[in-house]
Amino acid sequence: MMNGPPLASVAVALAIMAAGLELCVSANLLTFIGVPYVSDGGSFPLKIHPGTYLICLAFLFHLLAWGPWATLVADPLLMVFLVAMLACLAYALLMTGEGNLIVLLDTFLPAGLLAFVLARGGAGGLRRLRHLMQIGFCANALLALAEASAQATLIPLYLNDRPYKAAEEEFRPTALYDHPLTGAVMTMLSLSLVPGGGWQRPIYIALMWVALIVFGGRTALAVTVLAAVSGVVLRGVRLVLTRDSRAVRLLIAAAAAFLLGATGAAVAVGAGIGSRLAGHLYWDESAQVRLAQWQLLGELNGWQLLFGTPRDDLIALLTPLWLGSGVEVIENFWLLMFASLGAAGFPLFAVGLASLLIWCWRRSGQQGRLLLFSVLLVVSTSNSLGRKSTILVELVATLVCLSRPQAKRRSVSGFGNWVPAAPAIASS
Repeated sequence: MMNGPPLASVAVALAIMAAGLELCVSANLLTFIGVPYVSDGGSFPLKIHPGTYLICLAFLFHLLAWGPWATLVADPLLMVFLVAMLACLAYALLMTGEGNLIVLLDTFLPAGLLAFVLARGGAGGLRRLRHLMQIGFCANALLALAEASAQATLIPLYLNDRPYKAAEEEFRPTALYDHPLTGAVMTMLSLSLVPGGGWQRPIYIALMWVALIVFGGRTALAVTVLAAVSGVVLRGVRLVLTRDSRAVRLLIAAAAAFLLGATGAAVAVGAGIGSRLAGHLYWDESAQVRLAQWQLLGELNGWQLLFGTPRDDLIALLTPLWLGSGVEVIENFWLLMFASLGAAGFPLFAVGLASLLIWCWRRSGQQGRLLLFSVLLVVSTSNSLGRKSTILVELVATLVCLSRPQAKRRSVSGFGNWVPAAPAIASS
């Protein structure tokens, strides 16, 4: 075995590359270049995202650098996550077959493995990761604006392996993501990695807020606005209680941010790039379906409730729901994982995911915790984690970036850095 530090550096470098790959290589792009990532047919290895392979390789180098036992003992919560997810995989394979393995393998497992590696990434590695993610977020935001202006996706949108074109009045950009709602959640993450100062800061913030509008995610936008307001209020209260003169500056900055945001939203809607969002600011059929999907529990038989439902049977159960309530897909990943694993297997999944989330929570300051709660709320209302998705990997990467020591010392406002003049969470 080679010395730890050199191999550890390789592991961190691979993890950073993987985070960038998962940020910018979507299911649409893989399908476009001929990889049957989400389509029927093709070998099982092609069903795994390239970023997942890189993360597994990074984890292997991490184990070689620090040793398996030292790696697991150093992060007991991550050890619980890993054991629980491996148990879930074994349980799913035994009880419901291969169909329910892919989401566990490609969405949840790599997020925990990435956490193992980045936990020892060092300040330099996390700074490089932060810069890479900022560049990726900016590239996607600019692509989204270009697509919204042209009313056409630059990378074809696919449903499984078939090209899909939304109605013109329903058009939403996807950029380098796989779905507009993925773009909205990723943009939420981007607003927590704001550059530390200079002219880049207001431009970055404005760009991300406009991108959030054009992606058209109502829940993501509403939660982000509430989080930003909460962050400003929390910071304002703290400054007032400590009689800090910066309270006045914060008030001015918040007012300026509100005016800029309102102006940007008006311009976006007026230019037509935010029209879809403006036309759906009410409880519509799409929102109603998110409630109707819970009728799935009534369709499961006793065996399925206890031990899980094979993927083909789960798809068949959607037919009566679609005919009766318009439910075409289960959009709540908690419900989907319960239906897939049953009452016997779901606790394994819940314990594993909870361990990862608690690990993230403990490493985060107020900003990271508010982000974690906000993203979890948003992804629980859309089909984000109940399928192959890179969101959880990028969430972990973002939270690790925010957990740097200097970030903890300077983060006192939750999402207070989402306004242009608030102090930076960490230098860019």
